[in-house]
Amino acid sequence: MRRGLLLVICALITAGSAAAQDGGLAVEAVEILPELDIYGQEVWYAEGLLVNRGEDAYTGITLLAEVYDAADNLIGEGFGYPVNACLAGLLPDFALQPGASQPFATALELYEGGADAIFRVDVLPQAETTAPQPDEPAVIPGIMPVTRREVVSVEWIDAANLRYGVGCWRDLFAAWDWYEYNLDRDGEEAVLHPRAEAVANPAMLRQIGLTEPLLLNRSFLTFDPGGRRMVYQGELNTVVTAEPDGSFKRVLFDGLANRTLQGIYWLRDGRFLAYYYGAYGDPVLYFTADVNGQTLSEAPENADPSLITPGASPDGARIVLAAEVGGVTGYYLKRAAYDGLDLLFEAEPPGNNWPGPLFRQDEDGTTVIYAALPVEGQARLACFNLQSRQLHDLSPLPLRLTGDARGRWWLSPDNRHVALAADGIGGGLWLVSLDELPACE
Repeated sequence: MRRGLLLVICALITAGSAAAQDGGLAVEAVEILPELDIYGQEVWYAEGLLVNRGEDAYTGITLLAEVYDAADNLIGEGFGYPVNACLAGLLPDFALQPGASQPFATALELYEGGADAIFRVDVLPQAETTAPQPDEPAVIPGIMPVTRREVVSVEWIDAANLRYGVGCWRDLFAAWDWYEYNLDRDGEEAVLHPRAEAVANPAMLRQIGLTEPLLLNRSFLTFDPGGRRMVYQGELNTVVTAEPDGSFKRVLFDGLANRTLQGIYWLRDGRFLAYYYGAYGDPVLYFTADVNGQTLSEAPENADPSLITPGASPDGARIVLAAEVGGVTGYYLKRAAYDGLDLLFEAEPPGNNWPGPLFRQDEDGTTVIYAALPVEGQARLACFNLQSRQLHDLSPLPLRLTGDARGRWWLSPDNRHVALAADGIGGGLWLVSLDELPACE
C-alpha cells in the first residue's frame, strides 16, 4: 500500500475472524495511520490486507476494530470495509476469492486520549460465504500480464526496462510503491523512485510554496522522466514548471482555480498533457506544454471539450479527442493551438476514465493512433492510420474498468510495446506487443 509520506506509530496489532469460523479470512500487514479527510482534518485508520485463506469466497465484508491502551482498557472502536488504493469502499457485492487479498481501511474513533495512547488494535472481519468464482484472466495473444496490483503510473527507462507506481492516483508519486521491470527477464524488483528525495527537501518545498501536506499531496507534482525539471499545481491551481530545487519557475496557466486537475501525462522530450474534469462522465478540458514553460496549445478554457481523456502527439502539437459535431460522434484530430476539428472515425467513446488515444510515429513517417474502444461490452484495441485513413480492430484488451477505476497506457521508446495499466479491483499492468498484432496499414 502507499504510505511513504505518512507517519506510522508503534502499536501491537492483533487480528481475529468472528465470521469465518474456518479461519478463511485473515488480516495482515496492519498499520495505524493518519489520513486527511476532505476538510484537511486528521483521521486515524487501521489499514492492512484482508486475505482469504479458505476454500469459499466471501462477500458482504465488514471489519470491526477494538482499540486498547497499555492497561488493556478499551479506548476506541472502528468500522470499515475492503477498499481500493484510494480508500474508497468497494461495493457490497464484492467477493474476495480463495487465495486473493484486498486492502481494507477501518476508521478509528477514540473515546479518550490521542493516537499515542493506542497499544493494541483487534481487527475482526465479518462476512458471508459464497460460491467461489475463480477469476482467471483470459490469455490474449500479444498481451502479457505483469502484475495485478493497482498501477497508476509507468515510466519507460529504455526499450527493455520500465518502472511502475502502485497506489492511489490522487497521491504524490513519492507515496506510491515503485517497481522496476525488465522485459527480457520478465522480472521485477521493488525500488525507490529516483526523484523521491527531491520532494522530501524542505527548502525546495518552501521555494514552490507547498509546505502544507494537503497542498503538496494535491499538487500532482511530477518530474520529466527523461529530464530535470518538474511540473506542479499551486494553491490556486496555477500550473508551474521549475528546476529540481524549486528555482527558475515558469507559470503556464493561472486562471484555473475553478478547474479540477485529474492528471499530468508525459509525452516526449519534456512535453506533457494536463487534463481537467469534475467527475466521471464530465467533459474534459486540457492543454499541452513543455517543462521550459512554453505552452503548445490553447488555454484549457478555450479548448474544444472532449468526451474522453484526450491524447496528444509526442511534440504536443496535435490532439485527438472525442466529440459530437453536427450530429456525428467520433474521434477528431485538432491542431493543439488552433480551432477546427478533423473527423478521423465515428465511434461510441468510452468514459473519461479510459486510456486516451495514443500516438505512434514511425521513422518512415507513418503515424498511427491507437484507441481503447468499448465494443459490445468489451474493451478492444483499435488503430487508425493517419495516412491511409483506415481504422482497424486489433485485439481485445484486459481492461475491466468501473466508474471509480482508471486505465492509462504508455508507448515504449522503440515503439514496439505499450504498457497498459489500470487501478481498482480489476487493476494491473500488461505489456502489449505491437509486433505480434496485425499491422495498421
